[in-house]
Amino acid sequence: MFRKIGVKYAVIISVLLILNSCLTTPAPAPEMVYPLDKPFYPVVYGAFSEFFPNARYLDIDFYNNKYTFTGITGMALSTPISYDLTVRLTQNNQIEFSYNNIYQRDPNGRWEKVNAFGFYNYNNVVNILGTKMLEIANDTSLFQQQENAAMANIRFVHSIMKDFTDLAFKDFINNYAKGSVFSITGRISEVSEVNTTINDVVYKYQVIVSQNFINPSDGYFTAIAGDVRCRFLTNQDSVIRLTKDSELSVQGILVGAYRGLGASISLQLIDAL
Repeated sequence: MFRKIGVKYAVIISVLLILNSCLTTPAPAPEMVYPLDKPFYPVVYGAFSEFFPNARYLDIDFYNNKYTFTGITGMALSTPISYDLTVRLTQNNQIEFSYNNIYQRDPNGRWEKVNAFGFYNYNNVVNILGTKMLEIANDTSLFQQQENAAMANIRFVHSIMKDFTDLAFKDFINNYAKGSVFSITGRISEVSEVNTTINDVVYKYQVIVSQNFINPSDGYFTAIAGDVRCRFLTNQDSVIRLTKDSELSVQGILVGAYRGLGASISLQLIDAL
């Protein structure tokens, strides 16, 4: 009898040890050394776009190579979870990850904040992301592709610029964003005849279009707000028939940008068609 009880307790202790190992704080990710000669933003953009396309850019410190995303989602066994994930490049060119604000969905579909990941494999996620970043950095063609895609994504660019000083804003536009092709969708506030010359081309019309970034409805997201106002220059006669408050999608090349009130940004685009 004693032997059976001893075996029983040994099994229970083993199970508890396994559970405890699953519930402890995730171990630090292995060292990942980033190439010295490559900017960081293309690999961050590329990796998160592939593995977490629905995550939001919560905070970006562009010149200090630090990016925080909210809405990183996964499963802890059968329980959906979501959290904020920060990736940064250290002074020693190490890719470093950290997490914050873990939420899990209860059986009633409500999100509640928790203190640990439980059975979610956080280490596996950061290893996958870090490996993808290095893969992009070491592939010239892939790196260029992600570099172009990042600077053409209005949400990404808006998240970078929204907290800039005037000097940083100007530097970023001139050295990174100018010449990018943006797709903007929003409501029209005005159409006018301007006959403006840019790069030796006279553009007859200007359409003012504004795209808003609305806070997500999920309660666990940190508020994300702001809007982009676009001054779109074109020679398409069809814009004459556009009406105020109707919605329009435009594709244009960035030739300038200006700061507005709050997080508002105004872009000047010339027709890319």
